[in-house]
Amino acid sequence: MTDFFSALWRGFLHVPIVDGIVPVLVYLLAAAGVVATLLWGATRRWILTAALAALGGGVVAVGLWLVCVRWLDLFGGGLGMPAYLWLAATLSAIGVATASLFRRGAWRRTVAIIAILSSAAAGTLGINAAFGLNRTIGNLLNVVAENPLRLPAPTATPQNSASAAPARPLWQTWTPPSGMPGKGSTGTVSIPSTHSGFNARSAGVYLPPAALTAAPPRLPVVLMLMGHPGNPDPLPISQVLDAYAAGNHGLAPIVLVADQVGVEVKDTGCVDSAIGKARTYLLQDVIPWMRANLNVSPDPRLWTIAGYSNGGQCAISLGAEHPEMFGTVISVSGEEFPGATNPADAVKRLFDGDPQRYEQARPLTLLAQRRYSGTTAVFTAAKDDPHYLSVAQKFTAAAQAAGMNAQLRELAHGGHGAAALTGGLQAAFAIAYPALELSRPGREATSNGP
Repeated sequence: MTDFFSALWRGFLHVPIVDGIVPVLVYLLAAAGVVATLLWGATRRWILTAALAALGGGVVAVGLWLVCVRWLDLFGGGLGMPAYLWLAATLSAIGVATASLFRRGAWRRTVAIIAILSSAAAGTLGINAAFGLNRTIGNLLNVVAENPLRLPAPTATPQNSASAAPARPLWQTWTPPSGMPGKGSTGTVSIPSTHSGFNARSAGVYLPPAALTAAPPRLPVVLMLMGHPGNPDPLPISQVLDAYAAGNHGLAPIVLVADQVGVEVKDTGCVDSAIGKARTYLLQDVIPWMRANLNVSPDPRLWTIAGYSNGGQCAISLGAEHPEMFGTVISVSGEEFPGATNPADAVKRLFDGDPQRYEQARPLTLLAQRRYSGTTAVFTAAKDDPHYLSVAQKFTAAAQAAGMNAQLRELAHGGHGAAALTGGLQAAFAIAYPALELSRPGREATSNGP
């Protein structure tokens, strides 16, 4: 019975909410509820009341926009017109249904309650779909749906040392065997927080087609960090790398998507603080685990630190601080510094009220303190996400001044959502593939994807 309920729970967490039947049913239920409240016993007085209630909901939406986005800047930039339209429509619908609660009739009130709940659910799904990052119920609830992945044992070779480098690059030596899968595989792994005690969720893993063969090569590796709030979900990067693998004989990096925000989904800034030792977790728990358990190259030139939004700040911070660990840095729509949405609060929470420590932790400060040789860095952001595009431009200039081979990729569109994430990764790996010796040097890699 326990196994049955566990399977049921896992199935519930995997239910898609961006497309598929579930969001359609929720939208239809919400629309039916609002129409019923409007038309049931409609009188001139009720229609006027409903119109005022809808207008009041719209006014509340504008007020929330002014306070949360324009004045307090709680999200580090705008949310995009689709999210605003969904917010206004949802609050207007809830306003009408709430007004209907005060009309006579138990059944009418019951329908009004259903309309309120379904409208709130529809608005949540609609706003979520506008960003497109949380594709399942588990993603939305910040709960990792466990999917344990069997990992191929690391190949025992004389190259099993941090300084070893392959004699010839994989793009020259690798011949895909017959029967190699057309796509990679994803799942979850549990990483002990032995040194940090950090309460992290299970990490996501992506194994490309070449890693799933009978005699897999040691591959480059990516440590990926997602946004806040967010999930260590390997699906977005796996889709991008499957397309690159298809265009490069099944070769792609192995990816581990670590959880730098923890079970409580707090903005750790990827630093050690009273919230938790997130930095120690990544450097002393996650990376040693990757070396011991993943069939990856020990050569740091073939290691990449990548991140999106909150994780993008973490990526450039860790890459700038530890060039001996990572040969490539990818920051997709990255935040400018730890706790960027509320710097004053971040100083208190993450740095014990010490502004000097906060300043020292900023990526731009780290980049200004040393020279880099051999580090490839890619920064991406969408043109319709001006705040994060400005940050990417700052990072690129600072990284170039510090000696990195840094490039900026401006996406035509994508906002600060799924399109910016996948588009940014697509653009970044075109540059990263030659650096990771997965494609011919001197030119950008191509994929079989969009």
